[in-house]
Amino acid sequence: MPRLIARDPDARPALVPLDASQRASLGALFDGAGSGVVVLGAPGTGKTALIVAAVVEAVTARGVAVDRVMVLTPSRRSATALRDVLAEHLAAAQPDIALPGPLARSVAAFAHALLSAEARARGEEEPRLLSGSDQDADIAELLAGHEEDGTGPAWPEHLGADVRRLEAFRTELRDAIARLSEHDWTTERLRAGAATHGRPEWPAIADFVDEYRLVLGGARAGQLDPAELVRAAADAVPRLRDVPGVVLPQLVLVDDAHDLTPAGIDLVLALAAAGSRVLVVGDPDVATTGFRGAEPEALGRLASALGGGDAHPYVLDTAHRQSAPLRALTALYTQRVGTAGAGRQRRAAAGHDDDAAPLGGALIALTASSPARERALIADLLRERHLIDGVPWSRMAVLVRSGALVPPIVRALAAAEIPVRSTTAGRPLREHPAARALVRFVDVGVGRSPLAADAATELLLGPLGGLDRIALRRLRRALRAEEVAGDGVRPADELLVEALAAPDRLVTIDHRTARQAARVARTLATLREQHDAGATVDELLWTAWSDARVADAWNAEARGSGTTAAEADRALDAVTAVFAAATTIVDTVPDATVDTFLTRMLDSDVADDLLAPTRLDEAVLVASPAAAAGVEVDVAIIAGLTDGLWPNQRLRGSLLHAPTISRVHRGIATETLDERRLVLDDELRLAALAASRARRQLIATSVAGDDDRPSALWDALADLAGAGPAAETVRPRRPHARSLRRLVGELRRRLTDPTSGETVRREAAAALTRLAAEGVPGASPDDWWGLGALSTTAPLFGDDPVRLSPSKFEAIEVSPLDWFLDRIAPEEGNAVMGIGTIVHAAVETLTDPSVDEVWAAIEARWSELVFDAPWLAAQQKRLARRYARGVADYLRDAAAAGRVVAAAEQRFEVEEGRAVVSGIVDRIERDAEGRVRIIDVKTGKPVTDATARDNAQLGAYQLAYAEGAFDEVLDALGEHTADGARLLFVREGRAGESYREATQPVLDADALDAFRERLRQAVAAVAVAQLTGARVIDPFGPPGQRRHSIHRVPPVTGDR
Repeated sequence: MPRLIARDPDARPALVPLDASQRASLGALFDGAGSGVVVLGAPGTGKTALIVAAVVEAVTARGVAVDRVMVLTPSRRSATALRDVLAEHLAAAQPDIALPGPLARSVAAFAHALLSAEARARGEEEPRLLSGSDQDADIAELLAGHEEDGTGPAWPEHLGADVRRLEAFRTELRDAIARLSEHDWTTERLRAGAATHGRPEWPAIADFVDEYRLVLGGARAGQLDPAELVRAAADAVPRLRDVPGVVLPQLVLVDDAHDLTPAGIDLVLALAAAGSRVLVVGDPDVATTGFRGAEPEALGRLASALGGGDAHPYVLDTAHRQSAPLRALTALYTQRVGTAGAGRQRRAAAGHDDDAAPLGGALIALTASSPARERALIADLLRERHLIDGVPWSRMAVLVRSGALVPPIVRALAAAEIPVRSTTAGRPLREHPAARALVRFVDVGVGRSPLAADAATELLLGPLGGLDRIALRRLRRALRAEEVAGDGVRPADELLVEALAAPDRLVTIDHRTARQAARVARTLATLREQHDAGATVDELLWTAWSDARVADAWNAEARGSGTTAAEADRALDAVTAVFAAATTIVDTVPDATVDTFLTRMLDSDVADDLLAPTRLDEAVLVASPAAAAGVEVDVAIIAGLTDGLWPNQRLRGSLLHAPTISRVHRGIATETLDERRLVLDDELRLAALAASRARRQLIATSVAGDDDRPSALWDALADLAGAGPAAETVRPRRPHARSLRRLVGELRRRLTDPTSGETVRREAAAALTRLAAEGVPGASPDDWWGLGALSTTAPLFGDDPVRLSPSKFEAIEVSPLDWFLDRIAPEEGNAVMGIGTIVHAAVETLTDPSVDEVWAAIEARWSELVFDAPWLAAQQKRLARRYARGVADYLRDAAAAGRVVAAAEQRFEVEEGRAVVSGIVDRIERDAEGRVRIIDVKTGKPVTDATARDNAQLGAYQLAYAEGAFDEVLDALGEHTADGARLLFVREGRAGESYREATQPVLDADALDAFRERLRQAVAAVAVAQLTGARVIDPFGPPGQRRHSIHRVPPVTGDR
């Protein structure tokens, strides 16, 4: 693949001078015997440079028409990069040249072009590509139909229905279908091979493939998957010479041929047989697509097929990219790979002297104690190379084993304010929040998915909706308030759906949150109208995107630095990829509908190959080795060389054994084959490919702790670096900060630390002044909180009475500051709190002690609750059933004891000095002898009687009784006396009971006086100008004590 480097748009590229081995290969191509040559070369030996030079010489010096030249690569991404390089060099060599089209194509794209040309010449319908996502959807639908109808192949017992529903099963099934197409196997041959090679899965695969092709032939006529497309093209080439209007290339050049599939190899050979001159370059030691059926060992066989007789591949002998230490490591990895039929390229010599001394050496091996510390270490290394050693961000890369490991690295680097780039490839677009949000707007807007409560919530909370959970809760409450005011009983979910279905529904709520929701409603209405009028996919996507009004904000954020900038950048990339996907489906499936696009985007587990634009600015590349093929950087960091992670020796294809089809086809004795050795070879190829990206320095990192140790790949690098596996390789933290945020923090600590000397403080102040002048956030004292004058020094209550709530009284005793903050900025209510309210109502009003009646009362109001997730709703409903049992049992026992409800939800107010205690008692009971018991209902975990004796809430209730606050309701029932107060816990009891009571005995005169003193102390604690807070909050205490309310004050958190 070509080197991907930034170029001056006004500069004309010059061809890289060829070495002797490259010139010999080029001469053999144009002047040698046979139909072509195979050239092997280690990474960095100039294989792509050879192809570029061959194209330029063919067009400018050998008389080959530019439209008769074709460069093939295994992937679209590499073809796209290479076509730009070819165009630049041809334009530089011959400025007046006119290119008829792309000079480089993927093998699949070239195969499609050949078959399309034949179809046009014959007046037939052109073939269309069946995408991986569409194929996966077809397979999933067919498997689901088999399970539902009880039909389909007789799968072995270990491949039951649960297994067949897995994405991994469908992936292997797609792989098996591809292998059959690659090798041109019939299903009968697969059945015959099942018995011979002991594969009980193969007959079932054959039966499935027969039905799959029958169904697909009717439902997707003219569509071919990539393997079928290339196989069909290889078979078609011999007859294409006689088809008018179809012109085969005169010169075919194949880059990265080690990743060609068998059908791709057959296509190249067919072109050679048809008269094309062929150059094939590759290195079997860095093949990355063996799991897709690539046969790197075929390069050795290709040489004799193209050159005739006993022809051997040409070998490039100089690795121009790497110095001796780097080349030694790459060679060490490749030497451990099986020969793959050709190993002479491993002897390539280093192409330049070691120039990594200023960086600390060409090879460095480091460890960290955890994955998080490993990522922090990587961030420090990158920043050090950039700031101190002057290495541009774009000349550095972090390489991890697979694409799944890219996001954590990207997030860590972004958090460290390091510019980073990666691609959206490797996982379905719907897994990117911005992409999913955009597609879901269209999905719901056109009516493919109903506008239900969960969809409404998803749209509003998504990146394009603009609401957070607090804002959504506020909107739901406002809708419910309007409903209740109109004597309605509909739940908030139903009201929210109604609001988004009718854009004008929210005009009565004058709040920013409602206006944002109304914008979402208008977007959905517009999408419905456009879809009914026949709008295309890209038009609908544009409506959803433009109406969101986030483009300017995201672009501004992306131009910044840090986590926010990285998130905005990834979001913009994902949105761009969605539009690219829409364009692709329109191009490849002309009759595709909006539903076709939505199904592919939202229902498929397979990531399609998209060529969405990606960032090429100054940023560190984070990628897998396969995604970094063709990339050259000065500094490469290979991360995650931890035992069990890389190399990962888990066997591939263990469900259906699709790779065995290829081995049987090639005549390999599968019975004696060491499959783990083959997996290890693939892991070594990945390591060699990663190591060969570095030009000056290669750094390997690993986790080394109690449960992790570096892998053999890390050990090999450490040995070459001179560290050795037992050496101390944990990098000490440098004394100076490597980021502006960290530097500002260190300087501010020095400035404000009372132990700092005067000189240290002056230097810190001077440095902060310089940083502030440069606009660095946090450097100027104007950005520091706590330096302004107090807004007031007046006491909180002055001479006014202090109103206290019984339920909040103890909060004052724990932390007056937290009590105050909770008073002025109370927590938003949630569903769990709502359950308590419903249970309280049941206890206060019901007299029927049956569980069914209690549960009916709770369930009647259940729809009022809104949960953040279905699992939480299910969990809380199970708890609520326990509450119902506890309530019912208590009501039954209270009735049996002769206690009746004297009052429920009884309000009271008592004045005691400056304190005004006011509240609501859940339940007041009176027995036949006039004893009055005060009940406070709790749905939390029970407390002991000892705790209840000092409970301030119960004490306040008993004080209210003693002061006659309840006499008005109790006197009407006759004489009465105090019987104490109780906390009623309906969640769980003891000794098999469903509820539990914690009792506070009757407070005598002394106890009441003691409680009055507590009131006076509470008033004294809050009727002041400065409130004290708890210095240490018990982490194992109740939630009210664990909550640091001070962080809800914006100036404390820095949120203006």
